[in-house]
Amino acid sequence: MRKIIPWCLLAFLVWSCSSSDPSVLEFSASDSTPVTGQKVLFQVWGLSDNPPLRYAWHADNGELEEWNEEQQYVYWIAPDSPAPCSVTCTITDNEDNSSVQVFEVSVNQRELETVLDDGTVSCLEKQRISLLGGAWVSTRDGLVRYVSSSANEVSSWTGVFGSMYIDLYGFSYALWGAPIQGNEISVQSSGGTSVLVCQECASDGTIHDLAVDVLDVDLLWIASDSGLHWYHSESGNQGTYEADAIGETHDLFPGKGLVYAAAGTGIFAIDGKNDDDDIPLYPGDSCAVLEIIGDDATTQETEDADAATVWHVTGGDVCRNGQALADQPPGGAVCSLSVDLKGNIWCGKYRWNGTSWQVQAGLEDVDVVKSAASNEGLVYFQTASGALLRW
Repeated sequence: MRKIIPWCLLAFLVWSCSSSDPSVLEFSASDSTPVTGQKVLFQVWGLSDNPPLRYAWHADNGELEEWNEEQQYVYWIAPDSPAPCSVTCTITDNEDNSSVQVFEVSVNQRELETVLDDGTVSCLEKQRISLLGGAWVSTRDGLVRYVSSSANEVSSWTGVFGSMYIDLYGFSYALWGAPIQGNEISVQSSGGTSVLVCQECASDGTIHDLAVDVLDVDLLWIASDSGLHWYHSESGNQGTYEADAIGETHDLFPGKGLVYAAAGTGIFAIDGKNDDDDIPLYPGDSCAVLEIIGDDATTQETEDADAATVWHVTGGDVCRNGQALADQPPGGAVCSLSVDLKGNIWCGKYRWNGTSWQVQAGLEDVDVVKSAASNEGLVYFQTASGALLRW
């Protein structure tokens, strides 16, 4: 017995002085059965007696977005072909002890499916306020739904809208909405409050689109038949943008430094200065606009505007920086533009891959009025019949 005790004490001392491997407290995946080309968020929370922790990510297939060793999360793009995949996170502490968390993922084939039936949808809006998200849908029964790869649920927001925009409002998220007909605008916070901000935000005609300014989150831009208008939530003031040349406005797009407007007289870059001498970046009757490659400009000088690649629908054609593409959508260009994770341009049911337009299989005989490519890689289609499809 006297010989055993010293060895036990030695073993205890060795054990108490050594450090253990980091522990994985919790882990999650935004979707464990994604479709091809879908973006997935993986998260791991580790704990160790020897901080700081380093996180190393590896995928045996698909593509990991850029990450650093301090990140407890990573975004992964599923491969273009169905396959079982694994994404591995190795957690290492300051003494190089490590633990491993493996995510096993089954990637399925992407298919066209019906999310909401005919006669349901009045408005479709992409989720813009997060790096991973789906789309918001205003339905004709007065409910606003959130749809994604894993959700199709009613939100706290209500109303039948012809146009809406989701962004920050005060210290919460909010939905700005305008009815299918009429020119009043309401804002509903995620906390449940609803405020009618103005009954005549546009002097007459229908409101076609809404967008919160990219530099001033209290400034709402309003595109309508009667011109480009604005409302400032902090001051409560409203007015018409003093640029007589703009006139009837159809579509708005918030870029990185500017808001773009598609109007009957062309494509404009709006800097909020309320200038009355604005000239269009590109002239012509325009009904849709989309800025793809960054506009870090904060003014509308010509040299700044040239920094952006602007896609637009003008004169019935899909254009890039004022030039109509040599090849146009076979069924004609609808007033809708969106860009997916791979950089493909969507105009309704047609996809431009850089060389030609392709119609999404299953949509050949479907009248699509708007498409929205979500931040998680799925593409949503609003049809003329009021259905919502997803691919």
